[in-house]
Amino acid sequence: MLQYRDWYGTPYWSERTVDDQEYRIAYIIIHDTEGSRDAALAWWSNPNNPTQSSAHDLIDASGVIYHCVPYEKAAHHAGGGAWPGIPGGSAGGTSIINLVSIGIELEYPAAPASPPWPQAQIDAAVAHVRRLVQVYGIPRANVLRHVDVDPKNRSDPRNLPWDDFLNRVYRGMNDAATQAVRNAAWNAGGIPYNPEAAFPRYAREHDLGNPETPEFDFIVGGQQYRGQGFSKGIVYARVGDWENIREVSW
Repeated sequence: MLQYRDWYGTPYWSERTVDDQEYRIAYIIIHDTEGSRDAALAWWSNPNNPTQSSAHDLIDASGVIYHCVPYEKAAHHAGGGAWPGIPGGSAGGTSIINLVSIGIELEYPAAPASPPWPQAQIDAAVAHVRRLVQVYGIPRANVLRHVDVDPKNRSDPRNLPWDDFLNRVYRGMNDAATQAVRNAAWNAGGIPYNPEAAFPRYAREHDLGNPETPEFDFIVGGQQYRGQGFSKGIVYARVGDWENIREVSW
């Protein structure tokens, strides 16, 4: 079972909606930290960080996955990069490549050290990326390395067996068929499938499992709330205040 921990200590992120245009997640970019987990987290929270860098997730050498920036926000992880199909430039001061991607950092020592990747870390990364590509419908061609989008300045993730990694992520998976099956199964149970909605996003980020109920409304103290049940808990928020989602156990 994947181990998740929340660490939302970085102020360096941007909204994905700029001037009424919503930039949707279509890519995942894999990096390595070139240093320890703690050094990366300290840098992302450092007020003197000149590049204001961050990432959505950091997977440490033991396989623990740290959530650092919510997926509905744009982390600052690949600002100098470019890729065919991604418009260049920026919007609202944020590079387009960051607005349309999820950035994942893997803990790895700085060059010239080049030890083998820990199996627990690779297994966790494969499972986590596999989950994300299923949720967001991301094809294999859109899972990239930092070196792919910025080859002049970056070389990470160094020494990662990339083809083997992607083969494991997409093993037995047909993107269109998988999404169709999930849509059909959830809709058959009376639960509309909308991976971009606030509650499913929160449930994914906090490993709450599958939805067990449709969304439901209730009133507490004269305030209207909305909730939804998932396998490992119930999430809820005051209607209109979707940034402050809470959870309770069943």
